[in-house]
Amino acid sequence: AALVGLFPDVLTAEKRFSRGFSSLPNYMFSKSIDDSSANKSTGQTRNHPFNQRFDKGPSDFDHTHVFTSSSVWEIPSGFESRVAKFALGGWSLTSIVAIQSGFPFTVGSGVDNARTGTGGQRADLVGNPFLPGGRSRGEQVLQWLDRAAFVTNPLGTFGNQGRNMFRGPGLTAVDLGVHKNFRVTEHLTTQFRFEVFNTFNHVNLAGPDANRNSGNFMRTSGAYDPRILQLALRLEW
Repeated sequence: AALVGLFPDVLTAEKRFSRGFSSLPNYMFSKSIDDSSANKSTGQTRNHPFNQRFDKGPSDFDHTHVFTSSSVWEIPSGFESRVAKFALGGWSLTSIVAIQSGFPFTVGSGVDNARTGTGGQRADLVGNPFLPGGRSRGEQVLQWLDRAAFVTNPLGTFGNQGRNMFRGPGLTAVDLGVHKNFRVTEHLTTQFRFEVFNTFNHVNLAGPDANRNSGNFMRTSGAYDPRILQLALRLEW
């Protein structure tokens, strides 16, 4: 892909490990622009064979806002009993928080009205596509943008809509884990881990169906992973 521009601003803070706690939050504001996000920029990735600038827009992988934070806390313990210290002491709590804005997408017409033989034309934008704020998740699932704002591009045209003009749902996830090392022998250590991904079971919707010719146009029919629990046992020698 021919990269046109990448403009990142990154803010990072670090709380170095002390008193059993460390944290590394990071915020990135960025904008990535290109004319094709495919691995190989062939003719098939161009929607308008006579106008390369027609495909200039946000990259398919662009996220305007990305916030991540990772932390480790060694849980303090003051047990005198060797058995209690072995079973209950020495645990560590880890966390990863990720919040990011949605992926960009283009509304396609779903038909080859430009008669190029490759398809990929865009729907014409004829009205305000943005619906009022404050809608429920169910309403957003049924219609992400206003369907009436898009019509099929006329014959001989490629559509009047810019590439990747719109954004899908954002993503929020909190992952937590606890682990403890058990020394079996001088040279053998066992680590037990219990991890929870998407701890609060936050619903992260996938992008809507952006094909104007589809019966599910502007509906969302998928979501990213729900809460997942994982147990692991690791041997080190």
